[in-house]
Amino acid sequence: MRRAGVAVCPVGIAVGLAAELRAFELDQPLLWLPDLAVGVALIVAGSAVMARATGAGLLLAAAGFAWFAGTIAPEATYWHRGLLVHLIVSYPGARPASRTGWLVVAIGYLLAVVSPLWRNESSAVVLAAAALCLCVAGLRSASVRRRRSRLIACGVGAVLAAVLMAGAITRLAATAGSAALPSLLVYEAALVIAAGCVAFGLRPARRAAVTDLVIELGENRSDMLRDALADVLGDPTVRLGYWNASQARYVDIIGRTLAAPARGEHRVMTRIDRAGRPFAAMVHDSALAADTTFADALAAADRLRSANTALQAEIQARVDDVSASRHRLQIAVDEERRRLERRLAAAPESRLVATLSVLRRMSSRSDPHLDRAVDQLERALVELRDAASGLYPRELAGGLAIGLAALRDRCPIPVELSVTAQRFDAQVEVAAYYLCAEALTNVTKHAQATGVCVHVADVARVLTITVTDDGVGGATLAGGTGLLGLVDRVESIGGRLAITAEPVAGTRLTAEIPLDGQPGLGG
Repeated sequence: MRRAGVAVCPVGIAVGLAAELRAFELDQPLLWLPDLAVGVALIVAGSAVMARATGAGLLLAAAGFAWFAGTIAPEATYWHRGLLVHLIVSYPGARPASRTGWLVVAIGYLLAVVSPLWRNESSAVVLAAAALCLCVAGLRSASVRRRRSRLIACGVGAVLAAVLMAGAITRLAATAGSAALPSLLVYEAALVIAAGCVAFGLRPARRAAVTDLVIELGENRSDMLRDALADVLGDPTVRLGYWNASQARYVDIIGRTLAAPARGEHRVMTRIDRAGRPFAAMVHDSALAADTTFADALAAADRLRSANTALQAEIQARVDDVSASRHRLQIAVDEERRRLERRLAAAPESRLVATLSVLRRMSSRSDPHLDRAVDQLERALVELRDAASGLYPRELAGGLAIGLAALRDRCPIPVELSVTAQRFDAQVEVAAYYLCAEALTNVTKHAQATGVCVHVADVARVLTITVTDDGVGGATLAGGTGLLGLVDRVESIGGRLAITAEPVAGTRLTAEIPLDGQPGLGG
C-alpha cells in the first residue's frame, strides 16, 4: 500500500491539471487554482495515510478524483460528498461500526448521485442541518475506545455541514449569483482543512507515547491501557492480552483468549517478552508491523524497563545495606552501654557501697558531720545508679515485664501497666524499654497529665506498644531529639513509630515491631 500511495500522487495531480485545463481558462486563476488545490489536497492526504489506514486513505483519494470528475461533468459535482460522508462515518477505517452507520453511508451516496437535492438551496439547508445533528449525536455517543477518532471525524463533519448550511443560507438571502463565488471559496477552503485534519489524525504514533504505554504493561492491567494504545497507534481494533502460564496462552483483561489472526486478515500479533519469557501480546493492523517508529518504541520500552528493573534492584540492595548497618550500629551502641553499666556497677558503685557501710557504722557516734557525709554519699549512689540505668537498664535482665514495672514505680504520675510476660530478643526488649522510658519522661515534663496507660502485647507476631496520657497533647516526632532517636531505634529493627496528639485530648504513642525474623528467647 505504501507504493500505491506514492503512485497515486502524480496520477492525481496530472488528472487534476487536465480537468482544470478543460473546465477553465488560464486567465481565471480565482476559479481553477482553488479547485485544483481541493482535489490535490484530498489525493495527497489520502496517499499519505494509505500505508497506515488503507480504508481512510482510499476514501480520501477517491474523493479527490471525484472532485475533479465534478469539475468536468456537472452531474458528478456532488459525488465527492458521498465519499466524504462514508469517510466521516467509518473513520479511521472504511467499514462503519453499526448498521446505522451503513444506512447513513447509503443515504450519503444516494444524495450525492441525486444532484437536484443539493442544488436546491432550501433542501441543502435541511440536509446540512441533518448532517450537523448526526455529527453532534455521533460525538456524544462515542465510546472510550474510539473517542479520539470520532472526535476528529465529527469535528470535520460538523465544520463541513456548517459551511454548507451557511453558504446555502447566504445564497438564499443575497442577490442571485452574488454570493455564489464567495460561498464556493469558503467551501473549498473547508475541504482543504478537512483533508489536513483527517490526515493529521492518522499520523504515525509518536515513539515516546508508545514507549510510555508499553512500559505500563504489567503496572496497570486495565482496559483503559488498551484504549490508550489504540488511540496512540491510530488503530481502534487493537487487542491487548497477557500471558497466562497455567493455560499456556494469551488472555485479555476479562479472560478471553487472544489468538493470532488468520492469514489474509491484514492483522498481525506482536509479542512482548520480559526476561526472555512471554509476557504480553498485541493484535493490530499489519501496517504497524512495517512502521519503524512502532518497532523502535517497543525496543526502547523493553530497554527502559530492563534498566529500571536493574536500578530498582540496586536501590533496594543499598537500602537493605543501610538498614543492616543501622541495626549493627544500634547493637554496638547497646553493647557499649551495657559494658559501661557493668563497669560502673563493678567498680565505682561497689566502692561507694563499701564506703557508705563504713560511714554508717561510724555515724552511730552521733557526729553531725558524719551524718551529713552519709546523706551525701547515699544521694551520690542513687545518682550513679540512675546514670548506670540510663546507660543500660539492668532491670531487663529479668525480662521486659520487670523492666517496665521498675519504670512504673519510678514515675511520679500514676501508670496503668499491661505487659506480656513473654521474653523477646534483647534488641526488641531494649527498644521497647527505652520507648516507654522516653514516653513517660515526656509525659512527666510536658503533658501536665494525671495518668498514663502503657500497654504491651504480642499481636499476630507483632509487638505492639501503646503509651496514652490524658494531658494537653501537642507532641510531635519533630519536637525533640529523644523521640527521633526512638524512631531510629525502632526502624533499625524493622518497626515503625507513630504519634497521635490532639490539643486537650492527650497524646497516644504507638509502636509496632515485627517479631518474625527475631531470634526470640521463649516465654
